[in-house]
Amino acid sequence: MTTSIDDANDVKDFLRQRAQETWDERQIPYYLSLVAIDLKQKGVDYRTFTGPLRLAQWLTREDIPDTKLVAHPTVKAKVGLIPAGVDFDFSSEPAADQIHSRSRPSDRRGQELIKFVDSLAAMPETASAELSVPAKVLIALLRS
Repeated sequence: MTTSIDDANDVKDFLRQRAQETWDERQIPYYLSLVAIDLKQKGVDYRTFTGPLRLAQWLTREDIPDTKLVAHPTVKAKVGLIPAGVDFDFSSEPAADQIHSRSRPSDRRGQELIKFVDSLAAMPETASAELSVPAKVLIALLRS
């Protein structure tokens, strides 16, 4: 990868290489939201090269060799670069709710504590008013 970025062609080369690397590693676009961060780590402000244009506007006017610009049809922030020779459809990405709905081990931890608290809620109010549960017991249930 280019070690120094001195002009617009260097920026284009950087973007082309990052798009290819991102695709090779994850089969997703190199999102424009990452460009400023990546260039800043190299000591470069992309606005030096784009002028008054936003990055997405600049990319629609400039030709980045061997890449194409893709945009999500409904999520405005999902704009990125992919290698020119690949086909990508945002519908092939896993939906965010599918990712978060997978049960993780940490989600299963503490189920016994939840069951215990639910059973306490079913107790008569007079009985629960006098009840005290040591923290040690609650922690043990949380860890189970």
